[in-house]
Amino acid sequence: MTDGDIERKDTGAEAHPGRRVKIVKGTVARLRLDAVASLGFGMSRTAMAEEIRRGRVKVNGVQRLDPSFAVKPSDVMTLEGRGCVTLTGVAGETRKGRTLVNLEREVGDGL
Repeated sequence: MTDGDIERKDTGAEAHPGRRVKIVKGTVARLRLDAVASLGFGMSRTAMAEEIRRGRVKVNGVQRLDPSFAVKPSDVMTLEGRGCVTLTGVAGETRKGRTLVNLEREVGDGL
């Protein structure tokens, strides 16, 4: 776990046994699928763009093949074999013009 990441047990009514959520905070240049998903899954944007082009990424259950697809708060990004990441919020802009984002990554058994 890196600085800025907070791990908490999800106790909501919709919680699944063994499901935990890891909070990821960071910045992206634009709210593009490849940028946001790469931050959430902890991989390079280039590698994520390749996964998207291969058809391994879904947004809200719909396969997306365009790495520049615009994501918005509450979108759920799923990567085959790696779980899912939810864009929970956009927290503004930095002085350099980057967008601050908050993500929740589902972690648990096998993830």
